[in-house]
Amino acid sequence: MKPKLPEIVYKYRNWTNEFHKAVLLKNQVFLSPPSDFNDPFDCRVTKNHHLLNTAERIEEYIEKGINNNREYLISQGRNLEFERQQLRERLQNIDQYQKEFEALDIEYTDKYLGVLSLSGRWNSILMWSHYGDFHKGYCVGFDEEIIRTSGFFGKGGNVTYTDDLPKIDPINAEDEIITSFYQTHFKAKEWEYEKEYRLTKLYFDKPDEKPNRIATLPENSVREVIIGLNTDDAHRQEIITFCKSKSIPVYQALKKQYEFKVTRELIN
Repeated sequence: MKPKLPEIVYKYRNWTNEFHKAVLLKNQVFLSPPSDFNDPFDCRVTKNHHLLNTAERIEEYIEKGINNNREYLISQGRNLEFERQQLRERLQNIDQYQKEFEALDIEYTDKYLGVLSLSGRWNSILMWSHYGDFHKGYCVGFDEEIIRTSGFFGKGGNVTYTDDLPKIDPINAEDEIITSFYQTHFKAKEWEYEKEYRLTKLYFDKPDEKPNRIATLPENSVREVIIGLNTDDAHRQEIITFCKSKSIPVYQALKKQYEFKVTRELIN
């Protein structure tokens, strides 16, 4: 049974940053490369070649690799038996092979993958601090279904949090990555408080150009806006004025009395 997707997904932003303001004013979001993330493990789950722990598994891996690339190798005039032997020799040192593979995989992922990070919650004290300008910013709530089906993104869903780094078998890696989102949607348990929801895009169309990582979401995708606890009065009024012109509900974040919690009230 698939986990239920949130109806609204949230982005905490800083109103004093022009790019952050564009999330509300222009419906523009930025799809980050993994190299921008503050978690060094994020999107760094790669194939585990140490699982090739028998001679039979190594040979199966070699044959699968050759067969998957047969047409290309032949078109390049490469000798298939020579390629098998070369790979066989490289796999004699799994540590080095894994190190080289990870370096190439990270380079490729940073260049071609874009990630839009959102959250299933608007009331996280920590996220208001980390991403919402220390509670002086604002939070935009997007309609999950509208942005997921907008046609701009490749896949979307909730992040899975785990104590154990997923093991991707290099023999069956293609199937595992597609079905489990191992690389983009698995993070350490310590991040669970974020209740992260992600949309991703692969930039294959123009591989020789720098990707345009700014996406403009549909006009009707914003469902609500929450103003931070400590947002400046002038910024607060700017947000309210804009939202009134677009008939977007606005909430004011508040401290919940006698509890370490954030609540809210509708003000527009």
